[in-house]
Amino acid sequence: MSRPSGIPVPRTPFHARLTLALPLSLAAIAWALAPLPSAARQPPAKMAMCPQLPLAADLPTLVQGPEDGPVHLSADDVSLDQDGISRLLGSVRLQQGGREFSTQALNYDSRNRDVQVRAESIFRSRQISIKSQSADFNLDSETGVFSSTLFTLPARAARGTADRLQLAREGSADLSGVAYTTCGAGSNAWYIKAGSVHLDHDRGIGSATNARLVLGGIPVLYVPYFRFPIDNRRTTGLLFPTIGNSNTSGFDMRAPLYINLAPNFDDTLTPHYMSKRGTQVINNFRYLFESSEGHLDYEYLNEDRVTQTTRHFVEFQHDSLINRRLALDVHVADASDQQYFEDLGSTHLDAASLTYLDRSAKLTYQAPAAYTITALVQDYQTIDTTLVASDLPYRRSPEIRFDALTQNSLYNARAGFSGEFDNFTRSDSVHGARLDLLPYLRMEKDDIGWYTATQLDVRYTGYQLSDTAPGQRSAPQRTLPTFSSEGGLRFERITDNGSMQTLEPRLMYLYTPYRNQDQLPLFDSGEPDFDITQLFARNRFSGVDRIGDANQAALGMTSRLLDPDTGLVRLTTTIGQLYRFEAPRVNLPGFVSPGQGATDFIAAADYQLTRRWAASVNLQWAPGDRKFNRTNFAVRYREDNGGKRLDLAYRYRQNILEQTDMIASLPLFNQWRVAGRWRYSIANSRSLDALAGIEYDTCCWALRTSYRRYIASASGKYNSAIYLQLELKGLARIGGGFDGLLPLNDTLPR
Repeated sequence: MSRPSGIPVPRTPFHARLTLALPLSLAAIAWALAPLPSAARQPPAKMAMCPQLPLAADLPTLVQGPEDGPVHLSADDVSLDQDGISRLLGSVRLQQGGREFSTQALNYDSRNRDVQVRAESIFRSRQISIKSQSADFNLDSETGVFSSTLFTLPARAARGTADRLQLAREGSADLSGVAYTTCGAGSNAWYIKAGSVHLDHDRGIGSATNARLVLGGIPVLYVPYFRFPIDNRRTTGLLFPTIGNSNTSGFDMRAPLYINLAPNFDDTLTPHYMSKRGTQVINNFRYLFESSEGHLDYEYLNEDRVTQTTRHFVEFQHDSLINRRLALDVHVADASDQQYFEDLGSTHLDAASLTYLDRSAKLTYQAPAAYTITALVQDYQTIDTTLVASDLPYRRSPEIRFDALTQNSLYNARAGFSGEFDNFTRSDSVHGARLDLLPYLRMEKDDIGWYTATQLDVRYTGYQLSDTAPGQRSAPQRTLPTFSSEGGLRFERITDNGSMQTLEPRLMYLYTPYRNQDQLPLFDSGEPDFDITQLFARNRFSGVDRIGDANQAALGMTSRLLDPDTGLVRLTTTIGQLYRFEAPRVNLPGFVSPGQGATDFIAAADYQLTRRWAASVNLQWAPGDRKFNRTNFAVRYREDNGGKRLDLAYRYRQNILEQTDMIASLPLFNQWRVAGRWRYSIANSRSLDALAGIEYDTCCWALRTSYRRYIASASGKYNSAIYLQLELKGLARIGGGFDGLLPLNDTLPR
């Protein structure tokens, strides 16, 4: 019996194949014993560019219908014998429900609804397409036997050959003498050769016995039993391992086990071997309900060989909508020590930018168009070892906030109220309760070409403090009114090329009288960077412990350019300046108060040059010193099909930092691509993070390697890591380090 063309039969003797597989180690057998969850087996991005599966290119679209529907027959010649058997010849098509036979000769027994084919034929259903040299099929039982077959699985873009294929009614198939791959037609870069295969379409799983993995025509791995996905559903099983090497951990290997507990529950258990530190256990549990979702992650290292200590990390996050008005958000994280992320990293957190771990629970009640009540309990675990005691955040136990705003407007006036009670605690520091009350009256009018908004509020803040410093009052209070009035105009014009350009001047006056606030503690106040947002802010400090005195006017101008065809904003530019009629006197310890008169100019621009090119810039210009105190500049390039990508950025803050950042992902030729990122500190003349990778990617498989060297600790110590990854499209990824090689979204400053 001849085998249809498709996947070649390996001719290497069995003893030679076994010898080739031995260097992979026995552990590799375990990795191949079970299927991958859907998260690890996404369809390849280039699928649309890959060759179409055989058996589908020259045939019409399969018509779906009820499985017990009528039988439709067509042929060049039809005859009926005395036994009721229809014999069809020439361009034969038999269609019933969602199944179809195409051949040149077919016999159909209408009494038993049996189909018999003794010529080359193609059978198609929603789950499988089969080209065979002989076929027997019963339409009632939906079972059949096919010989010398070439088959495809449309749900997985997979294909293969089998000496014999038997379909069962329960949505399954049994094959013998099988070769299976997800490579496109004409490519056999890898395939699985198995003595027998069982396809369970109801569960989306295939299982093979006496299986061999063949790469480039060379058998590299033998396993007695192997399971693999045949569609994109999540299934329980072992994921293929990730492998790498780094300075801090040595040789690094992870072999995750994915457990699909239920449609809305799953769990991933990962043994993590590090040659320098030992074996860590990582568990990630996720759940999803109609009105809530969350995850629980736990990492445990029994005894770190370097530190000689037991180390762990746990994180729990829960977000839920209890009813239409009530929501609960919980986030809890804990690490065994401050150096945990520097030494071991984490599957979810970026150790390089971690300052503290959040532990909070927030309950929110919202009455639509009326009021909102929020209750918060929040604690922290400090991770950044460079923070001094005075910079550590306070715990809130609890914080209760109430916000209300009237909706009925009388003479364009609306009354509002915000109130907040906090109990702040921190070791070896002043602590206590704070009550903040803010009633306000706001009058606003918004028309097509102009708007105005005037607000008057009175803020009362009172404290009950403990462990105060000598001379500091235990119950200080502060009452402050604030008045603001702003207005703006909107002008529009049509340019010569048909674009619409807007001009939007804006003026705001703010007055807050001075109150000495030196007796007030600093629980949550800080001074944000001076930018466009701060230009029109009603308080130059964050939080409520400090309310800046102000007698000032802010003037800003925004212009937008809209595309005449799409209406999208092509260019937005904003420039503004603040003028202080009096020098502010309220300040934070260690900060210098701004002076009287004009501030620096603040400017920002976003320009969508073309569909692919975009640029943004933020500037702070000191006219007196004739220099820039702050500069952010970024250029971005994107191709729609995910091809080329380029990000260039420059950041400068006077006496603080001067950095460049570059991200690039470029195709070279054919299937080759390079990618990399480099963050460099000009001020310190040192690299902050550098990585480079190269990839060879086809429709069938991909090979990637990358190298990264980055600052992994607050002390400035470098860590280096190298990764190698082989991806068999539609089957697995062997190795690691590429999923997070480059950030998926724009991370460069605007």
